[in-house]
Amino acid sequence: MSNANHTLKKHNLKSTESRLIILDIFKENTHALSYNDIESLLAVKLDRVTVYRTLKSFEENGLIHQIYDGSTQVKYALCPAGSCSSHQHKDSHAHFRCDKCDKTFCLSDVVSSITALPEGYQSKSQSVFIQGICKVCNHHVN
Repeated sequence: MSNANHTLKKHNLKSTESRLIILDIFKENTHALSYNDIESLLAVKLDRVTVYRTLKSFEENGLIHQIYDGSTQVKYALCPAGSCSSHQHKDSHAHFRCDKCDKTFCLSDVVSSITALPEGYQSKSQSVFIQGICKVCNHHVN
């Protein structure tokens, strides 16, 4: 069984050609991807509904999470291995968007955790967004 097939099975998803193709795109990229990014990276043409349904099933089954990075499009990134499930996303890490290359990265080692909220407030999710220059673009500057 291939690594992608194993990943899908682990997340209770049937292995289909479109799921395998889209999962490979996520695994080949280190940054978060928008729908348009995914569409431009497809080697074969998949219809829009299939791509959206695949993204939704991946998110619902704890394989990817959404990132809101201040751009006009929602982006998606793979959840850290084994951290998310269909019941709960554990993506309380920071996200970084580069001003130069416009890519958004998960900073899994930078944990964002607000533990104390005012009385009467209940946290459902939280997000930390950092903007600046990524290490690849910063390396090209120096």
